Amino acid sequence: MNEESKRWIEAAKILGVNPAAEVLCPRCQSAALSVTDQPLDATHFERHLRCSKCNAYNSMRKMK
Repeated sequence: MNEESKRWIEAAKILGVNPAAEVLCPRCQSAALSVTDQPLDATHFERHLRCSKCNAYNSMRKMK
């Protein structure tokens, strides 16, 4: 697994617990990720992680 993938996993762990945490982008490492939650159904939502500088993106599916 490459270093960027490891940083995405760590970012997901942190932002999965605290979406207000300031986490640097795993790709460019120079801007904080923005977090947006999108409801999917009564028990699940998707958390979108995006960098405003390099436009890197990832998401995770979570239970409410």
